[in-house]
Amino acid sequence: MISTILSKIRHPLVANSFYLYLAHFADYLLALIILPFIARVLGPEELGYVGLAQTFGIFILLIMEFGFPLMATREVAREKNNPEKIKVLIGQIFSFKLFLIPVILILSTIVILMVPVFHENPHYVFIVVIGSIFQGMVPTWYFQGIEKLSTVAFSKTIFRFLGFSLIFLFVSSNQDGWIVLLAYMISSICIFLYLFKYMINIIGPFHLAGRSSIKAMWQKSKNSFFITILPVIYNNLSVIVMSIIVSPLQLGYYYGAARIHLAFNTLYGPVGQAFYPRLASTDLGNPEKAKQMTKKFLWIMTAAGFLFFSMIYFFTEPIIFLLLGEEFLFASTTLKIFAIVLPLTAISHVLGRQWLMIRRNDNQYAKILLISSIIGVISIFILIRSYGILAIPISLIIYELLTIILILGFLKRAR
Repeated sequence: MISTILSKIRHPLVANSFYLYLAHFADYLLALIILPFIARVLGPEELGYVGLAQTFGIFILLIMEFGFPLMATREVAREKNNPEKIKVLIGQIFSFKLFLIPVILILSTIVILMVPVFHENPHYVFIVVIGSIFQGMVPTWYFQGIEKLSTVAFSKTIFRFLGFSLIFLFVSSNQDGWIVLLAYMISSICIFLYLFKYMINIIGPFHLAGRSSIKAMWQKSKNSFFITILPVIYNNLSVIVMSIIVSPLQLGYYYGAARIHLAFNTLYGPVGQAFYPRLASTDLGNPEKAKQMTKKFLWIMTAAGFLFFSMIYFFTEPIIFLLLGEEFLFASTTLKIFAIVLPLTAISHVLGRQWLMIRRNDNQYAKILLISSIIGVISIFILIRSYGILAIPISLIIYELLTIILILGFLKRAR
């Protein structure tokens, strides 16, 4: 019996899930652990400014990643026994990322000039953009594809911990929001340098690709890019609209609730990322088995979603009091609505990011997300005058429900 348990623990899917959760702990749960300290020192208004800058940083990060966590993971998983092909792929990906940097800098300058909150704090945007560029260069997709995630997990844990230590040491007043962002930036640079060097030690030096290969990368990854970027464009646009209409104090309340929602929402990611390359390999040789694996995974993720919903919905005020402090109890209703989103996200994640992507329905999935994002943004403009900061979590419910309905409709037609 003990040997059976040990063999299951050593199973690559279990081991990779553990390491991805360790990396997730470094990226999100450590941030949640220090959130009470940051929230109390900075206060709701400054926390809102930091949160808005980090929201823009996530947008920049996804531009830098350009869908490669989906597309490149799938390709590396299928070609992991062919190192020369992987080396060519890596050269193409990094060439494309270098091409994106000047585009990002121009876009960031435009945003600083056009968005009032960023115009008042341009150094906040500069810090998060530099950090997001380096984080977007981290080759997590390579280690995920070869199912060697322990290195990613341990490096992220060590360097994020060092970054958060800087926050504890140097953040002491409500004027120190920029130090929080700087600590994230420094840790992201360290993670990139370490993992890039580690990858080079495995595969050896690679050559950057030419212009024709960059165009080929665009064609190969554009659907994966739209799949990852559309929800973030929708979320960023929502928060920017809200920053113009509501007060900085209300923005801080929203950000506090959104951070707690994000911490639970990102718990789906590690197990999904571990499952994805295994599903890709299985589908290549046995599509029916891959279908059954996906159905079981859907039930597991849905159950987890309802568990997260119950935890947040029924214990909202104690969670806010513990993580944010008494000042943020005004965000209770916002967090309750965010809780409803969690099981819907679990379902749409498996149906879309797992099954449609594995079946190479990237284009259809991108179209579905585009439709859902447009409807979601329209719903925010309709709701925000009446519901204020509640408009965003309500629109997220509309967005996720519509995504699920459209995916199920497509799958029914495709039978």
